[in-house]
Amino acid sequence: MASQNLKGLAWGHRRATGPLEPLTAAFRREHPDVSIEWTVRPLSDFEHQPIATIADRFDLMIIDHPFCGDIAASGACFPLEEAISELSSDADHLYVGPSLASYRFAGHVWAAPVDAATPHAAFRPDLLAKAGEPLPTNWEETVQLGKRLRDAGLWIATPVVSPHAFATAASLMANLGSPIATDPEQLFAFDGNAMATALDALDEILAYSPPETLDWNAISLSEAMVARDDIVFTPSIYGYATYAEADMRAPLRFSNFCGVASPFPAGSMLGGTGLAVSAATKHKEMAIAFTRFCLSASAQARIIPDHHGQPALVSAWETARNDERFGKFFSGVRESIETAWIRPRRRHYIRFQAEAGQLVESYCRRSRDKRSTIEAIAQAGETIFGADHKR
Repeated sequence: MASQNLKGLAWGHRRATGPLEPLTAAFRREHPDVSIEWTVRPLSDFEHQPIATIADRFDLMIIDHPFCGDIAASGACFPLEEAISELSSDADHLYVGPSLASYRFAGHVWAAPVDAATPHAAFRPDLLAKAGEPLPTNWEETVQLGKRLRDAGLWIATPVVSPHAFATAASLMANLGSPIATDPEQLFAFDGNAMATALDALDEILAYSPPETLDWNAISLSEAMVARDDIVFTPSIYGYATYAEADMRAPLRFSNFCGVASPFPAGSMLGGTGLAVSAATKHKEMAIAFTRFCLSASAQARIIPDHHGQPALVSAWETARNDERFGKFFSGVRESIETAWIRPRRRHYIRFQAEAGQLVESYCRRSRDKRSTIEAIAQAGETIFGADHKR
């Protein structure tokens, strides 16, 4: 049989890249005629780079669920439920939280959930214990912790670089019961009062955060927390379980999202990643076979977590050795991922998220006031989505 050389697109962090070579090697033991060459892009490209512009260069792509609207409109990826029974409509319960449901849009599943994440709290257990402080469970307790920590020269923090502060604001809006509208058949809208409350909440955390937090995304804040000894707690950060592993200088621990309203763990803006198959691939059967392999129990429960990754199968999350490896990450944030908010999958949402993310970042930097920020986000939504309702 002739060799098949596939090209895959990933993103640059060991949570993402660590499992790829072991997964590829395990797959090749059953398919020795296949190779997969992985291209790694930065997190910012994963968050914002349009799929339709790059799909013809790859066979396999790691993507985020809000891209599904653009994928459905462009036909850039292959609908997976037609070929992979593990992604059928009755399989949602096999994947943690809405991980599978988030990739189902316009009647098809556009990617297979291979990684699961959502914003939640992260902390340095040693610093928290040294300060004699309890673990916050909500936003107000976090703010009060921040006040007390400053007396000891310590900080709380939150990631700000676009789209991370926006992710926190959107999570708080969903926690308040007023999420950004997700129905592509309806006019795009959001509750300005809920967004104002969310921005006020961000201000409360920033008041007790180091100045550098304005330049940090989730990865760089996590890196700072394990490298420095003055950042104790963050109430909302996208999950990177690997920062609890034993090779970290000062391993982190994790707990549920700290919302402003009860139930406090609910509403965080679902993340995670899915593996999509390009519609332009010349190796469709093998790309689908590899995707199916990545959903297998052996891949999810052993290969992915053994190499710094975060699986998406419930069974992998409930495996005790995985939970212990990552400082009880899976049990610690489970309530938040089960109650996470799925972002809009409508066309052009990624463009909106990028613009809204920049606007909220500008607000956090005090380059904009609250009113003009909310008005500018509303105008961005009207400009970006308005044409879809004038056709």
